[in-house]
Amino acid sequence: MKNILVPTDFSACAANAVDAAFKLAKKAETTVHLLHVITDKRTQNDAQEWNQAIENANVLLKKIRAEHPDVECIALSATGKLLTTVQQYVEAHGIDLVVMGSHGVGGKQEYFIGSNTQKVVRSLFCPVLIVKHHLEEINFDKVVFASNFNQSERAAFLKFKEFVKPYIPEIHLVMVHTASLFDPPYTLSKEAMKDFQALCAPFESKIHIYKDFTIEKGIRALADDLGAKLIGVSNHFRHPLKRMVVGSNVEALVNHANLPLLSIDYLE
Repeated sequence: MKNILVPTDFSACAANAVDAAFKLAKKAETTVHLLHVITDKRTQNDAQEWNQAIENANVLLKKIRAEHPDVECIALSATGKLLTTVQQYVEAHGIDLVVMGSHGVGGKQEYFIGSNTQKVVRSLFCPVLIVKHHLEEINFDKVVFASNFNQSERAAFLKFKEFVKPYIPEIHLVMVHTASLFDPPYTLSKEAMKDFQALCAPFESKIHIYKDFTIEKGIRALADDLGAKLIGVSNHFRHPLKRMVVGSNVEALVNHANLPLLSIDYLE
């Protein structure tokens, strides 16, 4: 990694992501990009209020930079739509990882509106690390990678492995069966997972085929049982209508997982 982007609204939730990003950057000698997007349309008709909002944001960004003098940091405020601005920034600055905080949403909002973090995960073709709580340290030495382990997932897994490599991790490969007609036979699942287990070398690895009512709940339950410190998932792009009908396991994890979640998106 060379560049980490942290969109921040200066909330406590975003502060957790900012802190985690600087800890990651210090270990990897990476540049942190802080981005605050001002989206409040109410101030656009008042130039003085608009300029004051920008000035206030710049003061807060400068304060964060001053708190981390040992990490190279680029900080700026921008105006516009959050998702569009983040997408443009990622493309323009060669961002390798986006780090965001999340407190999750529920009910109908989860499927029809979603949090800002959900929208970024849904739309950004870039690895996104979602942080729910303050992390005292970054030490992903026991991790879970959940997948269906099709060959199309290899690139995402190798990106995940590269991310956790500095922590000499114990990697747990997880496939969740839900008693659905679409579940593959157990023997085929195990063979597919063995191919991925070979990719884990030289790190220790284990295979788990877990049963639960939903894939998302199974991933969370097993990760908790294992005492994992990070969940990694490959994030397939979903058409918005399909997402509303059948949901997204990744977005459900964004909302409900307590552990840090690394979503790795890619184009099929």
